[in-house]
Amino acid sequence: MAKKVTIQSGKTFPTLKAAQEHFGKIREATEPGTRLGEPDRSDVLDIYRRYCSATNWQAEDVVDVITEWDNRQRPARNYAQTKALAVVTASGATSVFSIDRALAAIAV
Repeated sequence: MAKKVTIQSGKTFPTLKAAQEHFGKIREATEPGTRLGEPDRSDVLDIYRRYCSATNWQAEDVVDVITEWDNRQRPARNYAQTKALAVVTASGATSVFSIDRALAAIAV
C-alpha cells in the first residue's frame, strides 16, 4: 500500500513519490539563497520539525527556509554539488536537509 503525505496546509499527496516530486520542483525552481514564500515556507518548516521528531533528532529553532548549494563531502569522499533546501535558525545559521528523507520519515 502506498504511503501518503499530508502537509500543514492540508494538502494530501496520495503517494510519497508525489510529495517528493512536488517539493523537488519547488527546490529546483528556487534560486540558491532565495527564501521560500508561503505556503511552501510553512509546509517545509512543518515537514522539518516532524522529520526531527520522527527521527529523534534535536530540532533547531528554525524560522525560515532557503535554497542553497549542498557541497558537503559524501561517504565515498566525493563532493557533490546539488541544490538543497536549508532551514534558517533564529541566529541566521543555515542547515541543509534532505526533503526526500524528511518526507519519507513522515509518510504514513
